[in-house]
Amino acid sequence: MRKMLILLFLLASGISSVSAAHFGVGAYGGMNIPIVQEDQSTGTTFGLKAKVSLIPGIALEPNINFAKFGEATFEFGTRPGTKVNSYGLDACLGSGLGTIGFKMYGLLGFGYFTLKRDYDEEVKKMGWSTGLGFEIGFTETLGVDIRGKLNVIATEGGGSKKAAAVTGGLNYYFGY
Repeated sequence: MRKMLILLFLLASGISSVSAAHFGVGAYGGMNIPIVQEDQSTGTTFGLKAKVSLIPGIALEPNINFAKFGEATFEFGTRPGTKVNSYGLDACLGSGLGTIGFKMYGLLGFGYFTLKRDYDEEVKKMGWSTGLGFEIGFTETLGVDIRGKLNVIATEGGGSKKAAAVTGGLNYYFGY
């Protein structure tokens, strides 16, 4: 995780000095909802992201995310939830940076996920994500971002661990 934070900092400092008008940072939080997983319940998620505009309508979002599933209750007891930390890169299609008003966008990305449960060993896997979101820009420098994102993490034996993250957050854009 430290490597990802360093990468985000270097990306932020390098791109903001070259092209400050096409760069932003954001923070978000929300719910992490398991899909087709009886051994998990709804938990929380939060994270940090940078947003870099490549061309109008397409932006890249390096991100770091910290999520936790809630514990599941069974007839014979409870099972603790899994901690899921990840860092990745999402492409935002239809996204404008530093614009006032309502704008929708689609997401497509990939990431490196670390899954850890109290009594299990740590599992590190690649995964992918997709989703939809919208941002309401109140000024050219500040916007509220709401999104739904599906994360799919490959597991042993050809299966996958799936979760829907519903988040809200703030984005701040530089150079406007």
